[in-house]
Amino acid sequence: MQLPQALAAAVQEITSSFSGSDLTCAASELTGAYRGQRRGRPQLDDLHRAAYLVTRLPATYAVLARILHECRQTFFQLQIDSLLDLGSGPGTALWATAAAFPELKQATLLENSSPWIEIGKRLAASSNHAAIRGTDWKLGSVTDQLPKESFDLVTILYVLNELNTEQRLSTVEAAWQRTTKLLVIVEPGTPAGFLNIRALRKVLIVKSANIVAPCPHSLECPMSGNNWCHFAERLPRGQEHRLLKNATLGYEDEKYSYVAFSREPVSLPDARILRHPRKHSGHVELELCTVGGLKSETVSRKQGALYKRARKAEWGDNL
Repeated sequence: MQLPQALAAAVQEITSSFSGSDLTCAASELTGAYRGQRRGRPQLDDLHRAAYLVTRLPATYAVLARILHECRQTFFQLQIDSLLDLGSGPGTALWATAAAFPELKQATLLENSSPWIEIGKRLAASSNHAAIRGTDWKLGSVTDQLPKESFDLVTILYVLNELNTEQRLSTVEAAWQRTTKLLVIVEPGTPAGFLNIRALRKVLIVKSANIVAPCPHSLECPMSGNNWCHFAERLPRGQEHRLLKNATLGYEDEKYSYVAFSREPVSLPDARILRHPRKHSGHVELELCTVGGLKSETVSRKQGALYKRARKAEWGDNL
């Protein structure tokens, strides 16, 4: 998933004053900070914020873009006019939402770092989208009093692992109270990130929230032991991105766990593919989450249309 041209150009303008070697070191430090388990948000200087823009912003954008695409496949008539993003950083969720829902009219972004807000405003100024340019940026923590208004879409991306259990619960409950259509929560695709998602999934289902994705049901999560539900979004690396990560491949896979809830019930798929399909001559082996629990299934050529779907399917797709 490529960044919008205007956003990519604005990132390049902001980061161009830093040397490649300095950005490389900063990018390496960020990788550990944002993928590991932590308490408290990393305090970044100008260099590390620049490295974030080159490395983490594209990954976060690609993940949310994929999730919103998944939600639209299930929630066919979904329209989003307003957005509340909690822990916004440079406004990545704003750009992904505006791309997925061009009808977006109003956005409120809550961020506890003044430098990130200033960078977010610089990036937003490069857009032709009225909602992006007119975003209401608010300085504050997600654990403080949230805006009192309601919003069609509320997003919480890579924030909850910075909070303790009580803070996570209160933040998500407050976010759900302000959601009129869709709530999306994303955490790193690690065992710890998934545990956060699973715990909050259970809490919100009790509060009558309706699963939209990725689960094909609202029953007890069947994951246990060393197994955890996560997905991967493949995104292209530009030349600068490859240099900063000392990478040879032209892409990277961003692993994440997530859950999306809606106010109204939706028709869920029969199954979600949990691992890379193993595609052989004449058959495909799949690891699935279904209403009946976790399931290994082999789809053969004899199954016609289902086999054709399985041949094209990838990790994270519905079946």
